[in-house]
Amino acid sequence: MIDQSAFRDALGTFVTGVTIVTAYDAEGEPTGLTANSFNSVSLDPPMVLWSLSLGSRNLPVFRTARAWAVHILAADQQDLSNRFASRGADKFGGLDCGDGPEGAPRLEGCAARFGCTARFEYEGGDHAIFLGEVVDFERTPAEPLIYHGGRYGRVMPEGDNASDAQKAQLVADGLVLHDGESWRLSKAGHSQLRLLRQIEGG
Repeated sequence: MIDQSAFRDALGTFVTGVTIVTAYDAEGEPTGLTANSFNSVSLDPPMVLWSLSLGSRNLPVFRTARAWAVHILAADQQDLSNRFASRGADKFGGLDCGDGPEGAPRLEGCAARFGCTARFEYEGGDHAIFLGEVVDFERTPAEPLIYHGGRYGRVMPEGDNASDAQKAQLVADGLVLHDGESWRLSKAGHSQLRLLRQIEGG
């Protein structure tokens, strides 16, 4: 029998982007959530997929939505990721959201966006897999936010010392403490880690 905790840790070695998926519910209210279970499927026709826990309270919205959009977050959108990962938060409060051509809520400032017509849903173990046909997309020059081993990160430009730069950024963000000899998570870093593990669990 597979140890689920060890399995999750092993999956965490795969570097992914961070996305927010949006749609409208039956009453026309916007819904969104943070997810890193996104992947390309086909170029012809253009199709993508993402998955959601069967225990998610957002599941009924996406099961009935005719359209949804996947926003690949930019490196400076970590706060937005946290907001959409938090239960009970006013996720769209204060955001200037319009609609994409496919008819799903549109978030600004992302690295890329894929507006999709919902096509298929499959069940895979404890998750629902949503497959959509891309009817509109955009890409910006923004550097993407990435996720690895339970932590946020960013793509480092070629030639940079990634290790030093990443540590310096974590210290600047208040997530890591450095006393000149050792590195350790701050209180905020531990809180961030717990939140990211919740995201990873769907």
